[in-house]
Amino acid sequence: MGLYRFAAVAALCVCAVAFAAPAKASAPMRIVSLAPSVTETLFALGAGPEVVGVSQYCDYPPQALDLPRVGSFLTPNLEAIIALRPTLIVGLELSSDVRQIRALNSMGYPVLLVSDDSLDQIETSIEKVGARIDRDAEARRLVARIQSQIAAVQNRLANVKPLRALMLVGHQPIVAVGPGTYLDELMRIARADNIVQTVGEQWPHLSMEFIIAMRPQVILDGAMGSDPAASVDFWERYPTIPAVRDRRVYGYAEDPMLHAGPRVGQSLEIIARKIHPEAWPRGVDN
Repeated sequence: MGLYRFAAVAALCVCAVAFAAPAKASAPMRIVSLAPSVTETLFALGAGPEVVGVSQYCDYPPQALDLPRVGSFLTPNLEAIIALRPTLIVGLELSSDVRQIRALNSMGYPVLLVSDDSLDQIETSIEKVGARIDRDAEARRLVARIQSQIAAVQNRLANVKPLRALMLVGHQPIVAVGPGTYLDELMRIARADNIVQTVGEQWPHLSMEFIIAMRPQVILDGAMGSDPAASVDFWERYPTIPAVRDRRVYGYAEDPMLHAGPRVGQSLEIIARKIHPEAWPRGVDN
């Protein structure tokens, strides 16, 4: 009987240890991002340590520069992605029909596709990514912060008069920000009437004759970058344009202006300050 009692006690001890032992922590995710806006969102949600690969265009935050490159959302490098053993691949819905994305799906790799063409889409994308990586609360806080930044700019501009404006992303050819883009939406919130609103293209190619005829009062020129002296010679040839005459041609840096994602509120303020500097008078608490 002593032997049986010993066996029973031993079994109970084993069960007690088994129940007392902490559950094994799940392995961290291995996330591959195929777009700059996705990479920024992942880092903003605190998932930076889980990002193992990014697109060739991802340059923010600085930590992303040290990560392996896996092509872009339209030309993803299938071999490079698979080599990183991802547990989640996040890209843009524009690439849903890309052959490599279909191949990844068929091989069983989890793929999440989001959109970033408008403020609503940017906010929805943040929430979708947050839900997928178990960071719902962080996503809600991030969206709330963006909405607060937008509301602050709107309050600043409540009494200003809209100005005719043009936003360019390049000169060769001349490419403008058109309707259906988040930048056009930011221009409207910044109380600007986009002169290409009726063109109907997201990134229309413009002639100088069109720009002269539309007489923009403010020009935001991405080809000038952040150097206020750049491209001056280009615009001085067209003094009849009100923006040129009144010296209201401004350059802007691609980062963050051309980056859809968590810093969209910051981009809005940059645009608004250039179009309506009077709403941020010097000497007043900004």
